[in-house]
Amino acid sequence: MLDLTDQLASVALFGPIGIGKSTVALTLLHQNQTQVKFGTNCYFMRCDDIASSLDDFLGRLSDVISNDHTMDVTRLRSHIQSSPPLLLLLDGADFILDPLAPEAEEISATIEEFGSYDNVCLVTTSRMNPDIHGFHRVEVPTLSEDGARDAFHSMCNLGRSLAVDNLIARLDFHPLSIDLLASSVRKNGWDEAMLLKQWGDDQTGALQRNYFQSLEDAVGPSFRSPTIQYLGTTARDALRSIAAFPNGIEESSFVRAFPEVAGVGDAIDILCKFSFIYRQDGFVKMLSPFRFYFLESSLVPVEDGEVIRWGPDCHPARACMSFSLHLFCDYGVTHLQVYPVFTRGPYYTRPPKASHATPRRRGFSREDWIKRLESVRRSEWNASDPL
Repeated sequence: MLDLTDQLASVALFGPIGIGKSTVALTLLHQNQTQVKFGTNCYFMRCDDIASSLDDFLGRLSDVISNDHTMDVTRLRSHIQSSPPLLLLLDGADFILDPLAPEAEEISATIEEFGSYDNVCLVTTSRMNPDIHGFHRVEVPTLSEDGARDAFHSMCNLGRSLAVDNLIARLDFHPLSIDLLASSVRKNGWDEAMLLKQWGDDQTGALQRNYFQSLEDAVGPSFRSPTIQYLGTTARDALRSIAAFPNGIEESSFVRAFPEVAGVGDAIDILCKFSFIYRQDGFVKMLSPFRFYFLESSLVPVEDGEVIRWGPDCHPARACMSFSLHLFCDYGVTHLQVYPVFTRGPYYTRPPKASHATPRRRGFSREDWIKRLESVRRSEWNASDPL
Protein backbone atom coordinates (compact mmCIF):
# COMPACT_ATOMS: atom_id res chain seq x y z
CA MET A 1 0.00 0.00 0.00
CA LEU A 2 2.82 2.43 0.84
CA ASP A 3 4.53 1.65 -2.45
CA LEU A 4 1.31 2.26 -4.40
CA THR A 5 0.54 5.55 -2.66
CA ASP A 6 4.13 6.67 -3.09
CA GLN A 7 3.60 6.21 -6.85
CA LEU A 8 0.31 8.17 -6.64
CA ALA A 9 -1.55 5.06 -7.76
CA SER A 10 -5.23 4.71 -6.90
CA VAL A 11 -6.21 1.72 -4.80
CA ALA A 12 -9.50 -0.09 -4.08
CA LEU A 13 -9.38 -1.95 -0.75
CA PHE A 14 -12.11 -4.55 -0.39
CA GLY A 15 -13.02 -7.44 1.89
CA PRO A 16 -15.64 -8.83 4.29
CA ILE A 17 -17.34 -6.92 7.07
CA GLY A 18 -15.08 -6.33 10.06
CA ILE A 19 -11.92 -7.40 8.26
CA GLY A 20 -10.13 -4.10 8.94
CA LYS A 21 -10.33 -2.18 5.65
CA SER A 22 -10.85 1.21 7.29
CA THR A 23 -8.18 0.49 9.89
CA VAL A 24 -5.64 -0.35 7.19
CA ALA A 25 -6.53 2.77 5.19
CA LEU A 26 -6.43 5.12 8.20
CA THR A 27 -3.12 3.65 9.31
CA LEU A 28 -1.81 4.36 5.82
CA LEU A 29 -2.82 8.01 6.10
CA HIS A 30 -0.80 8.42 9.31
CA GLN A 31 2.40 6.73 8.19
CA ASN A 32 5.50 8.95 8.22
CA GLN A 33 6.15 8.16 4.56
CA THR A 34 2.64 9.34 3.67
CA GLN A 35 2.92 12.50 5.77
CA VAL A 36 6.22 13.42 4.13
CA LYS A 37 4.82 12.99 0.61
CA PHE A 38 1.40 14.60 1.05
CA GLY A 39 1.82 16.85 4.09
CA THR A 40 -1.58 18.23 5.13
CA ASN A 41 -3.22 17.14 1.87
CA CYS A 42 -4.48 13.85 3.31
CA TYR A 43 -8.28 13.73 3.43
CA PHE A 44 -10.80 11.27 4.84
CA MET A 45 -14.35 11.17 3.45
CA ARG A 46 -17.08 8.94 4.87
CA CYS A 47 -19.45 7.60 2.21
CA ASP A 48 -21.87 5.29 4.04
CA ASP A 49 -24.18 8.15 5.01
CA ILE A 50 -24.36 9.90 1.64
CA ALA A 51 -27.43 9.70 -0.53
CA SER A 52 -26.45 8.03 -3.77
CA SER A 53 -26.54 11.09 -6.00
CA LEU A 54 -23.74 12.83 -7.85
CA ASP A 55 -24.62 16.23 -6.37
CA ASP A 56 -24.48 14.92 -2.80
CA PHE A 57 -21.17 13.19 -3.53
CA LEU A 58 -19.62 16.33 -5.04
CA GLY A 59 -20.96 18.51 -2.21
CA ARG A 60 -19.45 16.24 0.46
CA LEU A 61 -16.16 16.02 -1.44
CA SER A 62 -15.86 19.81 -1.79
CA ASP A 63 -16.54 20.21 1.95
CA VAL A 64 -13.73 17.75 2.72
CA ILE A 65 -10.97 19.05 0.45
CA SER A 66 -11.81 22.77 0.24
CA ASN A 67 -13.66 25.51 2.02
CA ASP A 68 -15.80 26.14 -1.04
CA HIS A 69 -18.98 24.04 -0.94
CA THR A 70 -19.91 23.33 -4.53
CA MET A 71 -21.66 20.73 -6.61
CA ASP A 72 -20.12 22.08 -9.80
CA VAL A 73 -17.86 19.32 -11.10
CA THR A 74 -15.92 21.79 -13.27
CA ARG A 75 -14.91 23.96 -10.30
CA LEU A 76 -14.07 20.91 -8.23
CA ARG A 77 -12.02 19.43 -11.08
CA SER A 78 -10.04 22.68 -11.37
CA HIS A 79 -9.39 22.78 -7.62
CA ILE A 80 -8.10 19.20 -7.51
CA GLN A 81 -5.91 19.50 -10.60
CA SER A 82 -4.21 22.64 -9.27
CA SER A 83 -3.54 21.11 -5.85
CA PRO A 84 -0.17 19.79 -4.62
CA PRO A 85 -0.01 15.95 -4.34
CA LEU A 86 -3.23 14.89 -2.64
CA LEU A 87 -4.36 11.67 -0.95
CA LEU A 88 -8.11 11.13 -0.62
CA LEU A 89 -9.68 8.19 1.26
CA LEU A 90 -13.30 7.34 0.39
CA ASP A 91 -14.42 5.06 3.21
CA GLY A 92 -17.41 2.76 2.63
CA ALA A 93 -17.58 3.46 -1.10
CA ASP A 94 -19.83 0.45 -1.73
CA PHE A 95 -22.78 2.48 -0.42
CA ILE A 96 -22.47 4.90 -3.35
CA LEU A 97 -21.09 2.46 -5.94
CA ASP A 98 -23.74 -0.23 -5.63
CA PRO A 99 -24.62 -1.09 -9.25
CA LEU A 100 -28.35 -0.62 -8.62
CA ALA A 101 -28.02 2.57 -6.57
CA PRO A 102 -29.23 5.82 -8.20
CA GLU A 103 -26.51 7.62 -10.16
CA ALA A 104 -23.91 5.01 -9.16
CA GLU A 105 -22.57 4.99 -12.72
CA GLU A 106 -22.05 8.75 -12.71
CA ILE A 107 -20.36 8.67 -9.30
CA SER A 108 -18.11 5.80 -10.38
CA ALA A 109 -17.08 7.70 -13.52
CA THR A 110 -16.25 10.79 -11.43
CA ILE A 111 -14.15 8.75 -8.96
CA GLU A 112 -12.37 7.10 -11.87
CA GLU A 113 -11.61 10.50 -13.40
CA PHE A 114 -10.27 12.04 -10.18
CA GLY A 115 -8.19 8.93 -9.50
CA SER A 116 -6.53 9.23 -12.91
CA TYR A 117 -5.04 12.68 -12.17
CA ASP A 118 -1.26 12.68 -11.89
CA ASN A 119 -1.28 14.53 -8.57
CA VAL A 120 -3.98 12.42 -6.85
CA CYS A 121 -3.79 9.17 -4.90
CA LEU A 122 -7.36 8.01 -4.34
CA VAL A 123 -8.07 5.12 -1.95
CA THR A 124 -11.48 3.49 -1.56
CA THR A 125 -12.63 0.95 1.02
CA SER A 126 -15.57 -1.28 0.17
CA ARG A 127 -17.21 -4.56 1.10
CA MET A 128 -17.86 -4.95 -2.61
CA ASN A 129 -15.13 -5.73 -5.10
CA PRO A 130 -15.46 -2.49 -7.10
CA ASP A 131 -15.14 -2.26 -10.84
CA ILE A 132 -13.28 1.04 -11.24
CA HIS A 133 -10.99 1.27 -14.23
CA GLY A 134 -7.36 2.07 -13.44
CA PHE A 135 -7.55 1.20 -9.73
CA HIS A 136 -5.32 -1.41 -8.13
CA ARG A 137 -7.56 -3.88 -6.28
CA VAL A 138 -6.24 -5.08 -2.93
CA GLU A 139 -8.23 -7.67 -0.97
CA VAL A 140 -7.80 -7.40 2.80
CA PRO A 141 -7.42 -10.92 4.24
CA THR A 142 -8.07 -12.23 7.72
CA LEU A 143 -5.22 -11.95 10.19
CA SER A 144 -2.44 -14.49 10.26
CA GLU A 145 -2.56 -17.02 13.08
CA ASP A 146 0.25 -15.32 15.01
CA GLY A 147 -1.10 -11.86 14.21
CA ALA A 148 -4.55 -12.76 15.54
CA ARG A 149 -3.13 -14.09 18.80
CA ASP A 150 -0.89 -11.06 19.25
CA ALA A 151 -3.83 -8.74 18.59
CA PHE A 152 -6.05 -10.53 21.12
CA HIS A 153 -3.46 -10.58 23.90
CA SER A 154 -2.46 -6.96 23.28
CA MET A 155 -6.05 -5.91 24.07
CA CYS A 156 -6.51 -7.92 27.27
CA ASN A 157 -4.30 -9.30 30.01
CA LEU A 158 -5.25 -12.93 29.54
CA GLY A 159 -2.38 -15.41 29.58
CA ARG A 160 -1.57 -17.39 26.47
CA SER A 161 -2.76 -20.99 26.32
CA LEU A 162 -3.75 -23.67 23.84
CA ALA A 163 -7.44 -23.34 24.81
CA VAL A 164 -7.47 -19.60 24.07
CA ASP A 165 -5.54 -20.16 20.84
CA ASN A 166 -8.17 -22.68 19.76
CA LEU A 167 -10.97 -20.20 20.51
CA ILE A 168 -9.26 -17.53 18.42
CA ALA A 169 -8.86 -20.04 15.58
CA ARG A 170 -12.58 -20.86 15.75
CA LEU A 171 -13.22 -17.18 14.94
CA ASP A 172 -11.28 -17.67 11.68
CA PHE A 173 -8.84 -14.93 12.82
CA HIS A 174 -11.53 -12.35 11.99
CA PRO A 175 -10.33 -8.96 13.37
CA LEU A 176 -13.71 -7.57 14.49
CA SER A 177 -14.55 -10.80 16.33
CA ILE A 178 -11.17 -10.88 18.05
CA ASP A 179 -11.63 -7.26 19.12
CA LEU A 180 -15.11 -7.97 20.51
CA LEU A 181 -13.91 -11.04 22.40
CA ALA A 182 -10.90 -9.23 23.90
CA SER A 183 -13.08 -6.26 24.85
CA SER A 184 -15.45 -8.56 26.77
CA VAL A 185 -12.52 -10.13 28.64
CA ARG A 186 -11.08 -6.73 29.52
CA LYS A 187 -14.41 -5.16 30.49
CA ASN A 188 -15.51 -8.05 32.73
CA GLY A 189 -12.10 -8.99 34.13
CA TRP A 190 -12.51 -12.62 33.08
CA ASP A 191 -9.82 -15.20 33.51
CA GLU A 192 -9.37 -18.04 31.02
CA ALA A 193 -11.81 -20.39 32.74
CA MET A 194 -14.59 -17.78 32.79
CA LEU A 195 -14.02 -16.83 29.15
CA LEU A 196 -14.26 -20.45 28.01
CA LYS A 197 -17.35 -21.01 30.17
CA GLN A 198 -19.08 -17.91 28.84
CA TRP A 199 -18.30 -18.85 25.26
CA GLY A 200 -18.88 -22.58 25.41
CA ASP A 201 -21.54 -23.20 28.02
CA ASP A 202 -23.82 -20.21 28.17
CA GLN A 203 -25.20 -19.84 24.66
CA THR A 204 -27.86 -17.39 25.86
CA GLY A 205 -25.53 -15.37 28.10
CA ALA A 206 -24.28 -11.82 27.79
CA LEU A 207 -21.21 -12.70 25.74
CA GLN A 208 -23.22 -14.41 23.01
CA ARG A 209 -25.91 -11.70 23.01
CA ASN A 210 -23.39 -8.88 22.79
CA TYR A 211 -21.40 -10.66 20.12
CA PHE A 212 -24.52 -11.30 18.04
CA GLN A 213 -25.67 -7.69 18.44
CA SER A 214 -22.29 -6.38 17.32
CA LEU A 215 -22.41 -8.58 14.25
CA GLU A 216 -25.97 -7.41 13.61
CA ASP A 217 -24.83 -3.77 13.72
CA ALA A 218 -22.03 -4.56 11.26
CA VAL A 219 -23.94 -6.84 8.88
CA GLY A 220 -27.30 -5.06 8.90
CA PRO A 221 -26.37 -2.07 6.71
CA SER A 222 -25.29 -4.38 3.88
CA PHE A 223 -28.87 -5.63 3.56
CA ARG A 224 -29.96 -2.09 2.69
CA SER A 225 -27.91 -2.38 -0.48
CA PRO A 226 -30.20 -2.07 -3.53
CA THR A 227 -28.48 -5.06 -5.14
CA ILE A 228 -28.96 -7.28 -2.07
CA GLN A 229 -32.57 -6.10 -1.70
CA TYR A 230 -33.16 -6.97 -5.34
CA LEU A 231 -32.46 -10.62 -4.44
CA GLY A 232 -35.40 -10.60 -2.03
CA THR A 233 -35.53 -13.48 0.43
CA THR A 234 -33.13 -15.52 -1.72
CA ALA A 235 -30.14 -13.72 -0.19
CA ARG A 236 -30.85 -14.63 3.43
CA ASP A 237 -32.11 -18.11 2.52
CA ALA A 238 -28.88 -18.84 0.66
CA LEU A 239 -26.70 -17.40 3.41
CA ARG A 240 -28.47 -19.38 6.15
CA SER A 241 -28.14 -22.58 4.17
CA ILE A 242 -24.44 -22.07 3.47
CA ALA A 243 -23.86 -21.13 7.10
CA ALA A 244 -25.04 -24.57 8.22
CA PHE A 245 -21.98 -26.21 6.67
CA PRO A 246 -18.67 -25.52 8.43
CA ASN A 247 -16.67 -26.69 5.42
CA GLY A 248 -18.89 -24.99 2.84
CA ILE A 249 -21.15 -26.44 0.16
CA GLU A 250 -20.12 -27.64 -3.26
CA GLU A 251 -21.43 -24.90 -5.52
CA SER A 252 -22.87 -27.22 -8.16
CA SER A 253 -24.81 -29.16 -5.49
CA PHE A 254 -26.12 -25.96 -3.96
CA VAL A 255 -27.52 -24.75 -7.27
CA ARG A 256 -29.13 -28.15 -7.95
CA ALA A 257 -30.66 -28.21 -4.47
CA PHE A 258 -32.82 -25.17 -5.27
CA PRO A 259 -34.09 -25.69 -8.82
CA GLU A 260 -37.30 -23.87 -7.96
CA VAL A 261 -35.45 -20.72 -6.84
CA ALA A 262 -34.90 -18.47 -9.83
CA GLY A 263 -31.42 -17.00 -10.03
CA VAL A 264 -29.80 -18.82 -7.11
CA GLY A 265 -26.59 -19.00 -9.16
CA ASP A 266 -26.71 -15.25 -9.72
CA ALA A 267 -27.35 -14.78 -6.00
CA ILE A 268 -24.14 -16.66 -5.19
CA ASP A 269 -22.22 -14.40 -7.59
CA ILE A 270 -23.63 -11.29 -5.92
CA LEU A 271 -23.03 -12.55 -2.37
CA CYS A 272 -19.43 -13.32 -3.30
CA LYS A 273 -19.04 -9.86 -4.83
CA PHE A 274 -20.27 -8.30 -1.57
CA SER A 275 -17.91 -10.54 0.47
CA PHE A 276 -20.62 -12.40 2.41
CA ILE A 277 -19.23 -15.69 1.10
CA TYR A 278 -16.24 -16.77 -0.95
CA ARG A 279 -15.34 -19.48 -3.43
CA GLN A 280 -12.62 -22.03 -2.79
CA ASP A 281 -11.89 -25.24 -4.72
CA GLY A 282 -15.43 -25.50 -6.12
CA PHE A 283 -17.08 -24.80 -2.75
CA VAL A 284 -18.85 -21.71 -1.46
CA LYS A 285 -17.82 -20.95 2.11
CA MET A 286 -18.43 -18.44 4.86
CA LEU A 287 -16.23 -17.10 7.64
CA SER A 288 -17.08 -18.52 11.06
CA PRO A 289 -18.39 -15.24 12.61
CA PHE A 290 -20.92 -14.84 9.79
CA ARG A 291 -21.92 -18.50 10.12
CA PHE A 292 -22.67 -17.78 13.76
CA TYR A 293 -24.67 -14.68 12.85
CA PHE A 294 -26.84 -16.27 10.17
CA LEU A 295 -27.41 -19.44 12.20
CA GLU A 296 -28.21 -17.54 15.38
CA SER A 297 -30.67 -15.37 13.45
CA SER A 298 -32.39 -18.54 12.18
CA LEU A 299 -34.15 -19.48 15.39
CA VAL A 300 -36.80 -22.07 14.59
CA PRO A 301 -40.10 -21.61 16.51
CA VAL A 302 -42.04 -24.61 17.76
CA GLU A 303 -45.58 -24.98 19.02
CA ASP A 304 -45.10 -24.18 22.68
CA GLY A 305 -43.03 -21.07 22.09
CA GLU A 306 -39.63 -22.69 22.56
CA VAL A 307 -36.92 -22.47 19.95
CA ILE A 308 -34.21 -24.69 18.61
CA ARG A 309 -31.08 -22.60 18.95
CA TRP A 310 -28.06 -22.70 16.71
CA GLY A 311 -24.65 -22.36 18.29
CA PRO A 312 -21.24 -21.35 16.91
CA ASP A 313 -20.21 -25.01 16.65
CA CYS A 314 -23.46 -26.27 15.21
CA HIS A 315 -23.77 -29.27 12.95
CA PRO A 316 -26.18 -29.03 10.00
CA ALA A 317 -28.21 -31.90 11.49
CA ARG A 318 -29.05 -29.71 14.49
CA ALA A 319 -31.67 -27.56 12.82
CA CYS A 320 -34.73 -28.02 10.68
CA MET A 321 -34.16 -25.34 8.08
CA SER A 322 -31.12 -26.78 6.34
CA PHE A 323 -31.39 -30.50 7.08
CA SER A 324 -33.07 -31.28 3.78
CA LEU A 325 -30.21 -29.52 2.02
CA HIS A 326 -27.76 -31.58 4.08
CA LEU A 327 -29.49 -34.78 2.95
CA PHE A 328 -29.40 -33.61 -0.66
CA CYS A 329 -25.73 -32.65 -0.67
CA ASP A 330 -24.45 -35.63 1.32
CA TYR A 331 -26.84 -38.39 0.25
CA GLY A 332 -28.44 -37.28 -3.02
CA VAL A 333 -31.98 -37.48 -1.63
CA THR A 334 -34.41 -35.35 -3.61
CA HIS A 335 -37.70 -36.01 -1.77
CA LEU A 336 -38.33 -36.88 1.85
CA GLN A 337 -41.31 -37.03 4.17
CA VAL A 338 -41.33 -33.96 6.38
CA TYR A 339 -40.55 -34.57 10.05
CA PRO A 340 -39.30 -32.04 12.61
CA VAL A 341 -35.69 -32.34 13.73
CA PHE A 342 -34.89 -32.16 17.43
CA THR A 343 -31.33 -33.25 18.11
CA ARG A 344 -29.61 -34.07 21.35
CA GLY A 345 -26.49 -32.12 22.16
CA PRO A 346 -25.35 -28.89 23.85
CA TYR A 347 -27.99 -26.85 22.02
CA TYR A 348 -30.84 -29.35 22.29
CA THR A 349 -34.24 -27.90 23.13
CA ARG A 350 -37.07 -30.09 24.41
CA PRO A 351 -39.57 -30.83 21.64
CA PRO A 352 -43.14 -29.59 21.99
CA LYS A 353 -46.03 -31.71 23.13
CA ALA A 354 -47.15 -34.41 20.76
CA SER A 355 -49.51 -33.36 17.99
CA HIS A 356 -50.24 -34.18 14.37
CA ALA A 357 -47.09 -32.23 13.45
CA THR A 358 -44.80 -34.08 15.87
CA PRO A 359 -44.80 -37.86 15.33
CA ARG A 360 -42.57 -38.49 18.38
CA ARG A 361 -42.00 -36.82 21.69
CA ARG A 362 -38.32 -37.62 21.83
CA GLY A 363 -35.67 -35.83 19.78
CA PHE A 364 -34.44 -37.18 16.48
CA SER A 365 -30.71 -37.76 16.39
CA ARG A 366 -28.74 -37.87 13.18
CA GLU A 367 -28.84 -41.67 13.42
CA ASP A 368 -32.64 -41.59 13.76
CA TRP A 369 -32.83 -39.57 10.60
CA ILE A 370 -30.62 -41.93 8.65
CA LYS A 371 -32.71 -44.93 9.78
CA ARG A 372 -35.92 -43.17 8.78
CA LEU A 373 -34.32 -42.21 5.50
CA GLU A 374 -33.53 -45.89 4.85
CA SER A 375 -37.22 -46.69 5.17
CA VAL A 376 -38.36 -44.08 2.66
CA ARG A 377 -35.52 -43.96 0.16
CA ARG A 378 -37.07 -46.76 -1.93
CA SER A 379 -40.19 -44.72 -2.46
CA GLU A 380 -41.43 -43.79 -5.92
CA TRP A 381 -39.28 -40.64 -5.81
CA ASN A 382 -36.01 -41.97 -4.46
CA ALA A 383 -35.92 -45.46 -5.98
CA SER A 384 -32.65 -44.81 -7.79
CA ASP A 385 -30.97 -42.54 -5.25
CA PRO A 386 -27.96 -44.08 -3.52
CA LEU A 387 -27.67 -43.64 0.22
